[in-house]
Amino acid sequence: MLRNVAVRVPSEAWDNASCCEGWSAKQVAGHISWGMETVANIAQGGGFAAEMDEAERAGDDPTATIVAAVDGAIAALDQPGALQQATPEAFGGMPFDAFLSIMSNDAMTHAWDIADAVGIEPGIDEATAAAALDSMKPMEAMLRAPGRFDAALDSDSSSAIDQFIAFTGRTSVRA
Repeated sequence: MLRNVAVRVPSEAWDNASCCEGWSAKQVAGHISWGMETVANIAQGGGFAAEMDEAERAGDDPTATIVAAVDGAIAALDQPGALQQATPEAFGGMPFDAFLSIMSNDAMTHAWDIADAVGIEPGIDEATAAAALDSMKPMEAMLRAPGRFDAALDSDSSSAIDQFIAFTGRTSVRA
């Protein structure tokens, strides 16, 4: 989904403001690329990807950066033993597959952020949003830690997508 959104972003739209306070779509791209690079590093027995400014990580071609990060994570996860790696202590030593669930939901959330910022469809289906929401609810306390998701918003929508986005504390910049 993230890759699919990135390849549809018009190059001139990466500087659009996102719903992530103070971040453009390009900065969101850099942040989630860091996340995908971290997945690849952990799958290969390493730790977190190197820290750097989000816009700098996204570079001159955020689409290419996201595509490379997603493709790199997939390739790393496809190697023997990748799923048996330990997660960083920041995630409490949880099993790697639980960490991957969090990162998958994070990628979907940031795909929505980018799509919303640039005015394209995020490509999230109801079943995927419902499954993501169900997997996130039991981890809500951890997800609300500083630097992660904002407080959940109320949603009276019957759409699983709207409920998922509200749970992540997002409000469309297009509203």
